[in-house]
Amino acid sequence: MLKPKKAQPRNTTIEDLAGMIKRGFDETAKKVDVDRQFADVDRQFADVDRQFADVDRQFADTHTRFNKVEARLDHIDARLATIERDVKDIIHREEFDDLMARVKYLERKMGIQSGK
Repeated sequence: MLKPKKAQPRNTTIEDLAGMIKRGFDETAKKVDVDRQFADVDRQFADVDRQFADVDRQFADTHTRFNKVEARLDHIDARLATIERDVKDIIHREEFDDLMARVKYLERKMGIQSGK
């Protein structure tokens, strides 16, 4: 198999080096460009900061609303406990149905027309 020929090294002149360095500097960002990009980044961060402030405010509002809901639930729990305590003293459904059956029987025997 044949080996590829190596290219002969070319002598680099001072002018060649100067041209390479100039092209490198030409492709490097200028201070004005960098400053403009940093200013853009600063504006974007300011926007992000404002958005986070809005989110913080929304969380605070939500927290306040949850506290109100919790207070209302505590009030409802207290009222329900009172109702449960009061209902405990009322007759049971079976007893009520038995009494209604007896009243109907008596109304029929006495010839009284029911209010229902």
